[in-house]
Amino acid sequence: MGSEVARVKQRSASRKLVEDLYEESQRVYVVHYSCESFYENSTGGSTRVTSIAIRNLQSAQTKSWSIHKAAELQGCLGEINENFPALEKTMLEGYFDFLRQNSGCRFLHWNMRDENYGFFALEHRYRTLGGTPFELQDDRKVDLARILVSIYGRQYASHTSESGRKGRIFSIVELNKIADKDGLTGAQEAEAFEKGEYLKLHQSTLRKLDMFCNIFERMHAKNLKTSGSWLDVNGIHPVYILEQIKTHWITTLIVVSSGLIGAGVKYWDAIKAIFGGGPGAA
Repeated sequence: MGSEVARVKQRSASRKLVEDLYEESQRVYVVHYSCESFYENSTGGSTRVTSIAIRNLQSAQTKSWSIHKAAELQGCLGEINENFPALEKTMLEGYFDFLRQNSGCRFLHWNMRDENYGFFALEHRYRTLGGTPFELQDDRKVDLARILVSIYGRQYASHTSESGRKGRIFSIVELNKIADKDGLTGAQEAEAFEKGEYLKLHQSTLRKLDMFCNIFERMHAKNLKTSGSWLDVNGIHPVYILEQIKTHWITTLIVVSSGLIGAGVKYWDAIKAIFGGGPGAA
């Protein structure tokens, strides 16, 4: 029973968090990035980053950094692979400068939680390239994927979409008919990286930012469609109701007693009326 009570409380807290983020959306950014495949990395070292994008939740103004943009600025679009480390370092430097300048804001993300993929992974990668990353505090990071589970339950979306694409991102997007043109799956991103299609990876990163913002807005409006059951979506479970009755038995007793007393008074008035004992009787 305790787990159900905790879940309802966590759901309530997550709902409040969504409201807070919406209210201060001017100081909230959505962040996403693309990188080399974790599984195709033959060196065993940190995964190379190809693009990063950050979008303001209120204005939708977007700042991005990518390998191909860095290459264009340095005049080496035709020699990206030969200059990859230097271009990647330039790109990450721009990203960390942005974090430093906006350290008081909050950053909404999708599963950017560890050194495999996430803020820590970007920090480690920058260090390997000789940079000193700005370390964003954990209380500034908000995981959209975890909020979805908290509010709608673990069954909110399948791990494979109706069209057969892997990942809950595409499941929830397809369920809500959210535009996902240019959005790549993990396997497609790995293929694009191997082919050196860095522009395609950047376009996927930007599209996913748009998808995340759309999901968030529907969460706030409470019209996001999910695969969760009615109980999961509404956060009401019989076990929780029983627990509340046990915990607050005095309040429950007063409510029930009041109801019984009210019913008794009405019943007595009806009897008096039948047998002439009501108001106005001779």
